[in-house]
Amino acid sequence: MKEINLLPDRVLRTPSVQLVQSWYVQSLLDIMEFHDRDPEDQATLGQFTNALVTIRNRHNDVVPTMAQGVIEYKETYGDDPVSNQNIQYFLDRFYLSRISIRMLINQHTLLFDGSTNPAHPKHIGSIDPHCNVANVVRDAYNMAKLLCDKYYMASPELEIEEVNACNAEQPVSIVYVPSHLYHMLFELFKVAQSLSPPAHPCAP
Repeated sequence: MKEINLLPDRVLRTPSVQLVQSWYVQSLLDIMEFHDRDPEDQATLGQFTNALVTIRNRHNDVVPTMAQGVIEYKETYGDDPVSNQNIQYFLDRFYLSRISIRMLINQHTLLFDGSTNPAHPKHIGSIDPHCNVANVVRDAYNMAKLLCDKYYMASPELEIEEVNACNAEQPVSIVYVPSHLYHMLFELFKVAQSLSPPAHPCAP
């Protein structure tokens, strides 16, 4: 919320940015209701978890709404290189903070809603204590390959060389959030394949 308040007044006054700001104010108020509550009380814990789910749902459209606010600003005041640089700096910090907050909310709700994910029963919340890196790399590559094949009608092959310094017989595994690793790798593969698509006689 403090970061939002540092935006130029013209950006802050756009309807979309004001809407995003109102969501954060309401979410802070929702959290503050638990400030003096007993964290060991099961009823309180359940209510807190429900409040986090409500907050997470409230903020689902933060990214497109904030983007709309920037568009509203540019349509009204035009492009200004200095302001654009300041806004980009803000957005980088803002979205990084948002990823962190949602990670914490997801972790809490997964741990305290009393259920396990049947697709990943060995996960601790969203964290895989034995995340197989090569498998995630392949999954991300395969999804990027589908896009590359769709737009360029060909795609480069994937070659993975795995070196486990602790145990050469075992695949490389880490304690990590697989979905985060997947998204980072998918974006990397997608950009790499779009920048240098393979030569193909039918490619546009």
